[in-house]
Amino acid sequence: MLDLQGFYENRIFPRMLNVADRAFRRERAHLLGEAAGDVLEIGIGTGNSLEYYSQQMTSLTGIEPHKGLLEQAQARLQALDVRLAERVTLVEGDAGQLPFADDSFDTVVAFLVFCTLPDPARAAAEVRRVLRPGGRLLFFEHVQAGTRSLARWQQRCNPLWRHLACGCNLNRDTRRTFEAAGFQIRMLSSYRHPKILLPLVAPVILGEAGLSPSASA
Repeated sequence: MLDLQGFYENRIFPRMLNVADRAFRRERAHLLGEAAGDVLEIGIGTGNSLEYYSQQMTSLTGIEPHKGLLEQAQARLQALDVRLAERVTLVEGDAGQLPFADDSFDTVVAFLVFCTLPDPARAAAEVRRVLRPGGRLLFFEHVQAGTRSLARWQQRCNPLWRHLACGCNLNRDTRRTFEAAGFQIRMLSSYRHPKILLPLVAPVILGEAGLSPSASA
């Protein structure tokens, strides 16, 4: 018997993501080009980010909970320059329980992932744990709108959207999640993305965070 839900999540939805991702090429190039040292990308998905990392990246570990997406990322990796591929490791796993030791990475990248995580607070705490002292969290996320009227519509539509978008939420306050985990926002750009035609998903934040002195102590 055909598993319609599994077919949608593993075949249809990834293709939708790949099409939608074309709108975010500038953000990927900007953000991932800044990733340096030993890098962890949580929610690497189908591997759309792989080609954007620069020579500043010593090693890249991509973690993804969905096996079907990870298989597509692996196929994409094999098509890349072998010198890049040798520095990349793909891991099936959960951002809420990262299978890495404390202080393992210089940079953590979160690109449109905290909207979907079942427990974003726990994931942010895990990111804090695996970052080395002086490390950076680089992020690009769609978030709850700053205007009350649009935020109310996001709240109303979120149950349906979450179902259609495989767990993605419209109404996350991701900046507050990072700050509650002990991060200090060092740079933040908050705007409505001009290439996202659906107003409910257009509010985004792009930025960099580091650990506050009390959190890293």
